[in-house]
Amino acid sequence: MENAITQLRSEGIVKGQILSFRSLGTARSVCYERSVRPMRIILGDYPEFWVVTPADAERLIRAGYEMVR
Repeated sequence: MENAITQLRSEGIVKGQILSFRSLGTARSVCYERSVRPMRIILGDYPEFWVVTPADAERLIRAGYEMVR
């Protein structure tokens, strides 16, 4: 959701780009097959999966979000 992402940015939790997907398969494809840099998948606000940098993933986990394994 755009409002949740905007709020996370304003609170300083997310500093990089968030790629938001409704399909876990698409998020995995982007994260593992198409990304040049290491990325992580976070279970965002339902029904979204967020592809983020490892640093942003750590901050999101500390804020209560879960990483997809």
